Amino acid sequence: MKLNITSVMLALGIVSVLTSCLKDTKTPADPSLGTNNVVEFMNSSVPISYTSIYPQYDNGVTLVGDTGGFNVNVNWTGAQYDAPTDITVSIAIDTAALTAFNNDQGTSYILPPTDVFSVPSSIVIKKGTPSTITRFTVTGASDYDYTKSYCLPLTITSSSYGVVSSNYGTAMYTFVLNNKYAGTYTTTGYFFHPSSPRAISGDYRVYTTGVTTNKFPIGDLPAGGNPYYFVASTPDGGGALTGYTAAGNAPASPASGFMTLDNPGNVNYSGAAPNAPGTSPYLSSTYNNSYDATKKIYWLHVGYAGGATGQTGYTRQVYMEMVSDQ
Repeated sequence: MKLNITSVMLALGIVSVLTSCLKDTKTPADPSLGTNNVVEFMNSSVPISYTSIYPQYDNGVTLVGDTGGFNVNVNWTGAQYDAPTDITVSIAIDTAALTAFNNDQGTSYILPPTDVFSVPSSIVIKKGTPSTITRFTVTGASDYDYTKSYCLPLTITSSSYGVVSSNYGTAMYTFVLNNKYAGTYTTTGYFFHPSSPRAISGDYRVYTTGVTTNKFPIGDLPAGGNPYYFVASTPDGGGALTGYTAAGNAPASPASGFMTLDNPGNVNYSGAAPNAPGTSPYLSSTYNNSYDATKKIYWLHVGYAGGATGQTGYTRQVYMEMVSDQ
């Protein structure tokens, strides 16, 4: 009898430890429900917050073509490690939970358009396994808004065996779409400016704005209170960029744009000596606003000036080589 009591006390101690560390575990059990047979969302990554009313998992989704996805893990925890039978777990979108989460965290996540995501109605944890991983599909549909913060609020509505966790039965899956060109690039080059010429060197990000379009920095002006960017499309397989559009505080076309000539306005850049547009390596034939898909390098040459009507009026010229860090 003493042995049995000791075993029970040991088991209760283990349960207590699991409960106190609930949000620090990779497979968070919820024995407070009064049973060891619990079905729950399992951590697919480190949660964003340990104090929110629901766990939040943030996912960067890389598009292949126009489709990507992220993993959702569902776990069974019971008296034995593996599920004793096939367990069918029903999943649903819970907009009320999303509202509650936003109110709790002071966030403004919204549900994406229905053609952006695909959520299965059920997931099966197979007998003899402790969990299952399901790939949720995300599509870069035409109505995907890259300026919005999207979230899939998922709830386990029922389980064919055991009970649904009160702590991990609902989870927030936030995500950002990235096409294959997005990421951090090691950037070098030169900013030709009449009064403030300077070398460019640093790590700069290229942001997704569409399935094939991205936002690029203009020189060393991509941040702060006066950011200069442009948006352009990269052809699949590499080649010349198209569709230049000014972004941020960059002057709208025709006061900014791609350059095909080296200093066509004969601007005085003597302060940049010995560097000069049209002198190696700063040649428009090299920096030709193209993408080398094999080496993952952008060669960019853009210019701008307030009130200019074309590149002959661009007094600011930027040559950039951007090499992907991926």
